[in-house]
Amino acid sequence: MVQFAKRITEHAVFQRFIIAVIVLNGAVVGLETYPAVTTRWGGLLEGLNRLCLAIFTVEIGLRLLAYGRRPWRFFSDGWNVFDFVIVGAAYLPGLSEQSTLLRLIRLLRVLRLLSTLPSLQMMVAALVHSIPRIGQMALMASLLFYIYAVAGTTLFGRHDPEHWGTLHVSLLSLFRTLTLEDWTDLMYTAMEAYPWAWLFFVSFVLLATFIIFNMLIGIILNSMEEARTQIHQEQVAAAGTADLDAELQKAKQALADLERALERHRENGHGENGNRNDA
Repeated sequence: MVQFAKRITEHAVFQRFIIAVIVLNGAVVGLETYPAVTTRWGGLLEGLNRLCLAIFTVEIGLRLLAYGRRPWRFFSDGWNVFDFVIVGAAYLPGLSEQSTLLRLIRLLRVLRLLSTLPSLQMMVAALVHSIPRIGQMALMASLLFYIYAVAGTTLFGRHDPEHWGTLHVSLLSLFRTLTLEDWTDLMYTAMEAYPWAWLFFVSFVLLATFIIFNMLIGIILNSMEEARTQIHQEQVAAAGTADLDAELQKAKQALADLERALERHRENGHGENGNRNDA
């Protein structure tokens, strides 16, 4: 049964089938947001939701069974824990009475695509790996925002209090400038009183938008490369462990065959000695 479950869960067809069920479940959750569709096809959608949940439950059971007598090793992988929590959340008591919460939990099943597609796993691993560096970039960006916000409030607060009157409003205006959404309106308004104000805005756009964003993209790309290398090393190690387990199973099987052969030899020996004694 263990080998059967392992062959099923590792088969490419089974994995594609699970991906298709996840996509189907996401489509059903999306259709439930339309009142007209729910009114007409509510029973069918509910049946599809239950079918998807049953398939996911069987999948988790097979993956647990594939670990044989050591099912706790299933939870050593963070993605397995992620899948188990998302599927198991649907069985919380009293959940059926909370329709909004139930729909949100069903929506979370779409996130299982992250655990079924290796490319998405690599991207998530890269983002997690880059969090410390992104935090350093965020600190530097916060200092830049704070300096420009104080300067903007001091320089343009009286002329344009709607956008630069207070520190927090200035920070919001700088965020608007960072997104390049109509930032020229802020610049031209400030230039009505201060013709040199373009230096303030152009320097901020150059520093915040081009330099910091490009550095952020570089950090993420570097983290993706490191994550790809780490995942490859883990796959190589896992393959080596699988080979060792296979060799160990073969050795155990050979030892068991040898013990059975020795036992038959002893029985045959005892039988021959008995025949000699009778003679």
